[in-house]
Amino acid sequence: MREEYDEIGRTYSTHRRTEPRLAALVTAAIGDTTTVLNVGAGTGSYEPARAGVIALEPSATTFSTTGGTGKP
Repeated sequence: MREEYDEIGRTYSTHRRTEPRLAALVTAAIGDTTTVLNVGAGTGSYEPARAGVIALEPSATTFSTTGGTGKP
């Protein structure tokens, strides 16, 4: 399974962009929470800008497209 995620990860950030309406819903749902665990984080498109996000991404290839920051 990891190989499949790595294959997807090679071009993930070129195809996956943040959808503003969904991002607003995620941000509203998180509210004032100080720590968020983002399971299946991908490139972090829907993570809040504030600190306290823990990214859990099964593909090192996908995560590496963020420069290790969790942001594309």
